[in-house]
Amino acid sequence: MGPLLSVLGFLVSLAGLLHTTVRPAVVLSPAERLDRAADALADAVRAQWQAEWRLRRLQDPEPLAVRWSSAQPWLSDLDEAVGWPARDAERPDLSGRLSEITQVFGYVPSRRLAVLGQPGSGKTVLAVRFTLDLLERRSAGDPVPFLFQAASWQPDQQDLRQWLADRIVAGHPGLAVDGPSGDMLAKELVATGRILPVVDGLDELGGPSRTRAIWRLNTELDAGDPLFLTCRSGVYSDVVEAGDVLTSAAVVELQPLGFEEAAGYLTRTARPVRGPGGARATAWDPVLEHVRRHPDDAVARCLRQVLELPLMVAMARAVYGDTSVDPAELLRRRELAEPGAMEKHLLDAFVPASFRTSARWDGADAMRRLRFLARHLERRGTRDLAWWELHLALPGPLRLLGPLLLLGAVGEILCLTVWLAGQGAAAPVVAAAILTGLCAGYAVLAREGAGLRRTLLLSLACLIPLAATVGAARPLSRDPYFDVPFAGMQELLGWLTVGALYGVAVAAGLGVIGVTAAPAPATMPFPVLRTWRHRRWLWKTVAAVFVALPAVLLTDLLVYPVSRTTLLAVAAVAAALGAFAVRGEGATAVATGDPPRRRYGPGQAGRLGRAVARGLGVGLAAGAVLGLVFALVVGGTAAGRAAMRDDFPFGATVHRSADAGRYVVADDGTRFGVRPDGRTYIRRARPLRGAVVPDCYGQGPVFVPRSTGPEADPCGGGEGHGQDGGKRASVTAVMEVTAGTLETGAVRVRLPDGRVVAAGGLAHDLDDTQWQWLTRQSPGQLMGSALSFGLAGGLGLGFVAGFAAGLHRWLGAPVDTSRTPSPLASLRTDRDTGLVRGFLITLVAWLCALFVAVLPLGAAVATVVVIPTGLVTVALSAWGRLLTARLWFCSTGRLPWRLMAFLAEAHERGVLRQAGAVYQFRHARLQERLASTDADAGGDGDGGDGEGR
Repeated sequence: MGPLLSVLGFLVSLAGLLHTTVRPAVVLSPAERLDRAADALADAVRAQWQAEWRLRRLQDPEPLAVRWSSAQPWLSDLDEAVGWPARDAERPDLSGRLSEITQVFGYVPSRRLAVLGQPGSGKTVLAVRFTLDLLERRSAGDPVPFLFQAASWQPDQQDLRQWLADRIVAGHPGLAVDGPSGDMLAKELVATGRILPVVDGLDELGGPSRTRAIWRLNTELDAGDPLFLTCRSGVYSDVVEAGDVLTSAAVVELQPLGFEEAAGYLTRTARPVRGPGGARATAWDPVLEHVRRHPDDAVARCLRQVLELPLMVAMARAVYGDTSVDPAELLRRRELAEPGAMEKHLLDAFVPASFRTSARWDGADAMRRLRFLARHLERRGTRDLAWWELHLALPGPLRLLGPLLLLGAVGEILCLTVWLAGQGAAAPVVAAAILTGLCAGYAVLAREGAGLRRTLLLSLACLIPLAATVGAARPLSRDPYFDVPFAGMQELLGWLTVGALYGVAVAAGLGVIGVTAAPAPATMPFPVLRTWRHRRWLWKTVAAVFVALPAVLLTDLLVYPVSRTTLLAVAAVAAALGAFAVRGEGATAVATGDPPRRRYGPGQAGRLGRAVARGLGVGLAAGAVLGLVFALVVGGTAAGRAAMRDDFPFGATVHRSADAGRYVVADDGTRFGVRPDGRTYIRRARPLRGAVVPDCYGQGPVFVPRSTGPEADPCGGGEGHGQDGGKRASVTAVMEVTAGTLETGAVRVRLPDGRVVAAGGLAHDLDDTQWQWLTRQSPGQLMGSALSFGLAGGLGLGFVAGFAAGLHRWLGAPVDTSRTPSPLASLRTDRDTGLVRGFLITLVAWLCALFVAVLPLGAAVATVVVIPTGLVTVALSAWGRLLTARLWFCSTGRLPWRLMAFLAEAHERGVLRQAGAVYQFRHARLQERLASTDADAGGDGDGGDGEGR
């Protein structure tokens, strides 16, 4: 049933694509469109943080009683700036507990509140509760509270509104589309006051960045703009002393938990054990009783201090309350008598305790892998574990070129197999040259923000040396069979140069298409392709066909002869690999929210037209420039060489012919002549013997030399007859021989009656000197042929790549703003989008290749350049880069192959939290502890991190 469902699904998908493209758009006013986007975002944020609240078990049985009170007055702004009444008696008390946070926020007239506290005191939990409570009370038109991690901000480089919009898009890619005014929809939501920023962890910024961040908040927030900010108490004090307070903000400070509150929470959440007389007891009871009775004991005093932090209470619950481990070890181990040591112990034991019941990964493996991820994030200075950025943890060259090197390695293995089978060394040499040119070109072109002008200059820097090599090494003659500038070059040099040129051309195509070094997840604008029940079989089939077809074509091209059985075997293996590549990340169910709503805004057909028009404009302009420069360099170099060569192939007396031409005579009597128009000819001293076929396959008369055997007879006729049955006429005469084209005949002769006809089989009777003289080109002809090939090839490459660029941009625009995103959902949609992109780009190239016969030769060659680009775009997509990273880290033992399943389980067990399409560690202190070097003392090392240092 799988293949049948795949075929039916593909037809359904095409129908859905057509319907989506041509159906009319729903017209809404700008305000209505922004309101709908805000409502959809509110639903997604609510679902996300409700799930996080449950995963952290904050409702089981109830959250800790986090309390706060007003901070010292010097940390707040002036009373009149906050909007407090002049009389203190009328000022509300800002003290409160977790369930009262929105009420306290409402007391502040300026609607700006800064929450301070010690590390682990519950600031993030309070920010999440504030977000959820506001969403529960939200009415139509109210701003959407959105939780931002301050660690992702670079206030010295990013303004506030741009950072807010970027972080919204990172978690909800559907808001990257254009809004009513033409700007990014997320940015318009921020600009119109439809977002309430909840900024968590100002202390996670560097020292100077904190002061800069407060400055940006003060200068870029308008009067009346709300804000909720959290920060460590000591850090905020330093920021105020070094800079300024947060304008118009009231400040509260979280208070430590009381020991009895923490003790009551631990006993309520611990597993019960049988006590004396069948009474309910827990493993914590004797430990807590010891702390009460021995307040002066060093370990008891340390435990009392550690349990003042809600984070440590949660760690203690996970390590001891949910397991059979006896918390009495906290009293026995004297090395834990310092608060820092005890906190590290609880953080180190948290991950193994969380994975204790996992059927797939044990605690030691999970600990080692999470350490690797934590160190990767610490080096990058971020809290966001984005799957599309995991390739940045690869060693230096693999970060950028990993997918290309992987494709190249597979291709090189196939070519080496062909060479070992006795098919010659051309295939592996050309494959290596193509890979080198592709990697060099992509490394130069795949720069973010380079701009079209800079990209063209970098492309020319790669192209000019190769073009000069072609011009310096190419024969100064024309190949009548394949009239391209690089035809006839010395084998090894030709293989290397042409292969590198091909690779650079593919890289230029990628540059026009817009394949960058840092791809972000993309979403297709076709809901039917994302929601159809059997879509998994559809993508398996597309991937299998997409990989199998090039493999079969490459095998048929490189291996001769090749049997049908071999081709079927190659197709089967390649299809299996393609299907396997898309199999791994669908095992974990993902909540995707409500079904997609009907979209609004401009129609898909109009957006497709604009994307294609823009792609064609860029592609044709870039192709024309690159093709012209290539032609000028190749033609100029070759023409310069031609201008310095001798007039004739050997030294002899130059004679004048009756038509004012010139000629020399070789020792054997062969005349080498050149006519006034520059055309060359030879005339042998001995007569040519053969027959003239009146009509050879409908192509007109052909002279067949007598020396041509039946197997080489181009007309295939028997003795005395042509293919059409006409009588062959015998001819014996001294005839002039000239060079023609592939259409008119590579070699032509002038018959005694003055007719010039093709001479089939005569080319084999010409030596190298005679052949090079016949195909010799003048400097002007060399420049003309180079210009013809270069411009046709550049424009052909620009047209196909530009059209593909339009499809690439159109299919990659995220348009669905109503889904609740998740890392796995974004991975699936990016994979599906990448496969469709690659398939359509390859299809466009193949359709253009069907018109090779009517296209100029340069344009025909250009279509061949673009054919593999579809596969390369898939490899360089965000999903393709993750696939490369998974292969590397799995082979080195740093991460499991089922990476997304591992991260999903870590999320379910409370080690990670989800923030839109990215994961984050549960708490910054947990990430810092896992990333610290001394964390390895309690467990296995990860054997290195694989990152460049």
